[in-house]
Amino acid sequence: MNPGIPFLLISCITEAFWNICLKRSKGLLDWPVNLLGLLFLVVGIAAFKRSLNYLSLSIATVTWSGISLTLTIILDTYLYHTKMNYQTILFMRYLYYWYEFLF
Repeated sequence: MNPGIPFLLISCITEAFWNICLKRSKGLLDWPVNLLGLLFLVVGIAAFKRSLNYLSLSIATVTWSGISLTLTIILDTYLYHTKMNYQTILFMRYLYYWYEFLF
């Protein structure tokens, strides 16, 4: 296994949680949520940068965007009971097959 994959997965997970913090925030003065979101953002950027030592930028960017989008959709569905339509499900399946193709 490539040593950059765990860093990339950490970056994907923190990106998804950062998106949830953005959705949960009530504005600029919501300090606890904003600081937690900022922490997720900084950790995600650092982990993504670290993964680039082992993976090419194109592979890392495509994988990161696909996995973080899928995790964000799953968390949004679970936490906020957002309904998933057939287009979302097809998009998530497409990303999964693309990820399997890359690795």
